Amino acid sequence: MQLRAGELAVDKLDMIEDTKGNAGDLGRLIVTNLRIIWHSLSLPRINLSIGYNTFITANTKLLHTIYGGYIQALHILTSFRNCRYEFIFTNHDVKSTRHYTSVIGVYR
Repeated sequence: MQLRAGELAVDKLDMIEDTKGNAGDLGRLIVTNLRIIWHSLSLPRINLSIGYNTFITANTKLLHTIYGGYIQALHILTSFRNCRYEFIFTNHDVKSTRHYTSVIGVYR
């Protein structure tokens, strides 16, 4: 996906999973000044683009993994044309929480 005119990439993160829609598929999360973009690393045609103007809430959530542990996830609730959409992104780099701070920092 190409950036629009005037759009600047703020952060680029690898090993991010779209847990709600594409579970088990790792991708790249690009945080820009206008939106967040997620695309699958194995199938680049699978992608998401979420504009900040559609955000209702953006916060972190603790999820239980199938391995018996817990992982922190970015939970985004959006609304577009009277429909609500929910996105959950988890970072498979357990040492990094940068995707939460990048997205929430730019959003606010």
